Amino acid sequence: KGCGECILHLTGGICPVARCAKSLLNGPCGGTNNGKCEIGSDKDCGWVLIYNKMEQLGTLDKFKEIISPKNYSKAGNIRSMDLRK
Repeated sequence: KGCGECILHLTGGICPVARCAKSLLNGPCGGTNNGKCEIGSDKDCGWVLIYNKMEQLGTLDKFKEIISPKNYSKAGNIRSMDLRK
């Protein structure tokens, strides 16, 4: 989503801002049902996907790390993002 503070290294390569319907940064909301999002039963819960991927990668130790709130002032228009930094 181009938020300006990528945390993919903490979430198994799956972006919680993009994959979670509520863009939660520190785990699921508690409304999941059999791995599906409470927003719609056809949508996978982003945090279940993250947990499963991290389990597969053997990086569940990072799952317990608290992720600070994002500073969206760092976000830019995706068409003008400078990836050289």
